[in-house]
Amino acid sequence: MTDFLAGIPGPLALVVVVALLFAESGLLIGVFLPGSGTVLALGWLAGQGVVEVWLAAISAFGATALGCQHGYFRGRRDGLLRRQLVKRFGEQRFARVESALDGRAEATVAASQCFAVVRTLVPRLAGHAKVTHLRFTICNVPVAAAWATTLVLLGAWSGEAYEQVQSAVGMLGLPLLGIAALLALTVWWLRRRKQLRQVSQALHGPDSGLPIHGTRSSSPVGSE
Repeated sequence: MTDFLAGIPGPLALVVVVALLFAESGLLIGVFLPGSGTVLALGWLAGQGVVEVWLAAISAFGATALGCQHGYFRGRRDGLLRRQLVKRFGEQRFARVESALDGRAEATVAASQCFAVVRTLVPRLAGHAKVTHLRFTICNVPVAAAWATTLVLLGAWSGEAYEQVQSAVGMLGLPLLGIAALLALTVWWLRRRKQLRQVSQALHGPDSGLPIHGTRSSSPVGSE
């Protein structure tokens, strides 16, 4: 990827990367495109002075975020989505992603940005599962910004160690999956704690020291 991008002018390389990243996160063909490798290569070009680092980071973030938005809205409109995805990727892989969205949409949407293939599938599935647009955007956009910026900076700072950095990025999946699982567990625990508090308040009723509206005082009124 670096050899290909280095052989074309900087502005054109930026356009090519934006198109690839949009397709990778927004179109089904994106499961065959190298998302992380493309962003790393763009960062390497920025490190060589071909494009500005800040421009590379913003372009990578904008392209992948817009692609995810496109995939989300396609998922909401596409009634044949499930059958198409099962046919293309297999029942077992589709079932794993669908199960992750069931009750854990926030963590799944956030974590999917860091993994190939699911970065393409999850936005469509989130739209198909009727995850609200605001909820999807809040979970997806910050992670997309962090993902794009981190990879651009890694590529820019890698220098002659670019190949080693590229190999290391491919091994970040398991740690990120562990972090996502921890976040999901924390969200579940907080929700459980809130539910228990609400049940306790419903059983015990209001505090006895609080005034009850709508009742008269029971003290006798003195006669004249």
